[in-house]
Amino acid sequence: MKHENARTDVMVLTVTYVAFVITLVYSIASAVTSSTEDTSWLLEFLPIYASFGGLIVLFLISISLRYELTTVDGDPRAVLADLAHRLRVSRYRVKEDKKGLKVQITSSTAIRITAGVGNGRTVMRYKPDQTASGWAALIILLFIYYFIPISVAIAIYAVWEVQRFAERAVLPRVVGALPIAGEKPADAIRSTLIDGLSEGYRLAAEAYEAQRSNIQDGILAVFTGSLFVWFLTFMGFVEMLKNQPMYHDFLTSLIVSLIVTITFCIPPMIYLTRDVKARALEFKSWSDRLLVRLGQETGPEPPKDVEPSVFELLDDTSRQIPKWMKVMRRAGLFTDAWTWFVIFMLAYVAFMLFLGGISWYPPNLIMQAILVSGALATTLCCYLLYRRWITEAREEESAVATNWETRLRTVRENMQNHLEGL
Repeated sequence: MKHENARTDVMVLTVTYVAFVITLVYSIASAVTSSTEDTSWLLEFLPIYASFGGLIVLFLISISLRYELTTVDGDPRAVLADLAHRLRVSRYRVKEDKKGLKVQITSSTAIRITAGVGNGRTVMRYKPDQTASGWAALIILLFIYYFIPISVAIAIYAVWEVQRFAERAVLPRVVGALPIAGEKPADAIRSTLIDGLSEGYRLAAEAYEAQRSNIQDGILAVFTGSLFVWFLTFMGFVEMLKNQPMYHDFLTSLIVSLIVTITFCIPPMIYLTRDVKARALEFKSWSDRLLVRLGQETGPEPPKDVEPSVFELLDDTSRQIPKWMKVMRRAGLFTDAWTWFVIFMLAYVAFMLFLGGISWYPPNLIMQAILVSGALATTLCCYLLYRRWITEAREEESAVATNWETRLRTVRENMQNHLEGL
């Protein structure tokens, strides 16, 4: 669709969303306050489920919309590379991959920009996207049934935000912009250094966010485990003291179980708050350092006599990248929320099928075999999806390392050629 249609689409989606929400609220209120006993269950709850279904359809439409921004001359890859550099100069976090460019707009909203060939010219397109934290929040809201309207509102707002960003920030940097390939040697060297600083800043910032997500997941896991430890300990003491004079001393059992639970929590919490948090702060310091230097290099005039030099900073950054990529791969749920959501759902279905297969009553060997076979097949699908994710994550790590080595080698070669030409 044309870029000009985005605002109209947002208005239509918003009006439809409001209509579904009003219908949902009215239907729930009617079902709660209804005193008519002869109303069938289907007629009473059909409007509610229809409203939820309509909201889910709106959500899928909102995240699938794609718009044509403009058409320009030039090779699609070169056009995207030039646009990526201009956005990096403006200190936007830009990720280049096989699909195109992913530019972060806010902490949760991003834009996906692609380029293809049409009628002999390069056609620029964009679609709304989310950051890793944005997708994780949307999935959690969708998973909690009654929060679906919130996730739909966020998805519709993302369309509006992305349209404004495309018109305000992307279009002026595409139409009428001079190709970077025609820069002077000194300017080309500076452009390569700026791209390196921006990419290093993006990787460090994403590693920090992934590590922070690991801390939050770890605290949640410790809290969940503590509840089980407390319950099992408390019930165990109650069982042990059942025939003792202290059996009725509820407070004693409670205090002892709390002491055991706190003892269980201390080691993992120390590890999370000291070691894991220390690594997160290290990543944060790297991202801040690279961002400050990126701001200096993209200023009106490059800084002079700043230590270390940009090249030395990029060289130091190259040694940190494997550590950052490893952290992002470990934070799988954070970095690729949709894949891990599918893995979780497949694992849940496999567990329920297996549970139904072994507990089928009355005994029915055929049904048990079908359920257990279904559980095994679902488990295999879950494993294959996980293996594919691992393979893609390692391929991305290898691609990032290769691109970084190529960038440093290009800087060396350009700098040497420039010095020889003086």
